[in-house]
Amino acid sequence: MRNFVSEIVGPSQPDNWFLNGGGWFVLALVNAGLAEQKNRSRWTWFVLSLFLGPVATFLIVVWEPVTEPPLEPLHPFRRLDDRYLTLAFLTLVLTAGALFFAVVGQAWFMWVASVVGAAALAVFLVLFQRARTKRMLARAHALDA
Repeated sequence: MRNFVSEIVGPSQPDNWFLNGGGWFVLALVNAGLAEQKNRSRWTWFVLSLFLGPVATFLIVVWEPVTEPPLEPLHPFRRLDDRYLTLAFLTLVLTAGALFFAVVGQAWFMWVASVVGAAALAVFLVLFQRARTKRMLARAHALDA
């Protein structure tokens, strides 16, 4: 008795892979790429193509591309609260690393670096909270006006 995988990719029947849905899967991947070129969702058209197959290909090719404004890339230092949160996360990682080396290596200067890092982390989190509160108040005043 042969197993299922050998029936799909076995040398005696090379067309079995295509007949068992491999062709539709490849078509769905191609349709996902075509949908991306037309500014449409890759995932949505991939799933639709699994069910609709060539009909989805026809729709993607015939329909006009979606015209959307280009996405603006996000930058972690654009807003003040994001800046403080990014610096707090970086400080957290460096402090955790210093603490790890202080415990493993038992070096006194790594303990000092851990304490300084923890203090800097606390300062950045307080500054983040103040900047976030200030931005939320400004947003609330803008909505009231």
